[in-house]
This record gives sequence, structure tokens and C-alpha cells, in this order.
Amino acid sequence: MDSFALKLYNDMLLSIKRGNGVFGKSNAKPLYLLAIIECISMCRLMENHIMWNDNAIIESYTAFNRYYGEKNKSQLIVPYYHLRTSPFYHLEWKDEKHLPPIKGKTPSEKYLRDNLLYAYLDEQLWNLLQDASSREYLRKNLITRYFINQ
Repeated sequence: MDSFALKLYNDMLLSIKRGNGVFGKSNAKPLYLLAIIECISMCRLMENHIMWNDNAIIESYTAFNRYYGEKNKSQLIVPYYHLRTSPFYHLEWKDEKHLPPIKGKTPSEKYLRDNLLYAYLDEQLWNLLQDASSREYLRKNLITRYFINQ
């Protein structure tokens, strides 16, 4: 395990920009990250191609929403798309000219289905998440930062 990379990605995960909801800051992005980590640990996400309509991700995200009592409930498509502002998360478009035209707005499911291939994490972060102890370290820190110390 690369401790420098683990600390770097931990810092990035703990400083993601969260949107404002009716009840304050939204935890949709941290919940989505927890869902990704959970799916990797359960061998339900086997490659670094994350689909916005993946049933395993949707189920985990929905379960974490309920468990942590998120007041600003967002559909998965919202954090899936908006996490792209983080330096470790990327969207792979079918054609670069079809990027969503309005910044700050979530594109429709149809737009994503027609124009997006998948999302993916930095390769180094993906590799860290293959290690159980690194996964647990990042998971615990996400929970502490966004759900215990609010």
C-alpha cells in the first residue's frame, strides 16, 4: 500500500465540494463514494467503469441514503454526474462535442444514455480501493467526516 497516495486521496475525498439542498449541505457525493467502495468490497464492481444505471451502485447508494438519514435525497444521477468536479473522478464521453451545455445543471438520463460511456476513478485510487485495509481507511474517514462530525 502506497501511504503517500492513500493520504493524498483521503484528503481529496474529504474535501469534495457538496451542493446545497433544502436542508443544508447535501451528502449525495459522500454517499455515492461509499456506494462505490461497498460495491468494490462486495465484488459487485470489478472494473474501473462505473455506469450511472448500475443496479449494484443504485442499491448501495439507496441503502446508505436510508441508513444515514440523508435529508437532501438526490437521485444517483446527481452525484454520479457532479462528482466530475473532483480531481480523482472522470466521465468518459462517447464524443467530446456532446458535453452537457449548461454548467451546474444535471443532464437528463436520456442525455447520459445517449452520450456517456461511463465514469472512472484515477487508476491509482482504483488500485488503492482493491486493498481491503485502504478501502476501510477511506470508508471510515468518509463516514467520520460527513456523517459523524457534521
